[in-house]
Amino acid sequence: MMSDEAKPDVETERSRKVRQRRLGDQLRRIYEDVTTEPVPDEFLNLLEQADQSSNKK
Repeated sequence: MMSDEAKPDVETERSRKVRQRRLGDQLRRIYEDVTTEPVPDEFLNLLEQADQSSNKK
């Protein structure tokens, strides 16, 4: 038999799952916002320059 100390506390486990779910929801919301943002022109120019440089090699 398990002692009371060895048994997982149901409320602690439930609280942990709620925190994990809330964190996951917030991360998904943030990630979704980032993926819908336009790519800055400066970054696109750098990528284009890198492509041209690698094609010359």
